[in-house]
Amino acid sequence: MTKQRFQVKGMHCVGCAMTIDGALEHLEGVKSATTHYAKQLVEVEYDDKKLSETVIIKAIEGAGYEAQRTNR
Repeated sequence: MTKQRFQVKGMHCVGCAMTIDGALEHLEGVKSATTHYAKQLVEVEYDDKKLSETVIIKAIEGAGYEAQRTNR
């Protein structure tokens, strides 16, 4: 399992966080997604053999937000 943080632009409320969590938790290989809307961050724990960072970013963007990987 891999843990990675992503900076998410445009997230400003609990509803935004729930939308992003829902988009990520449906991806095969995601164990957990923890969203911090006040910090505009999401931490995703996932199986890197089943899922890539690119797919995670595309899922966040598909939910209507901008995302990029952050350094830990």
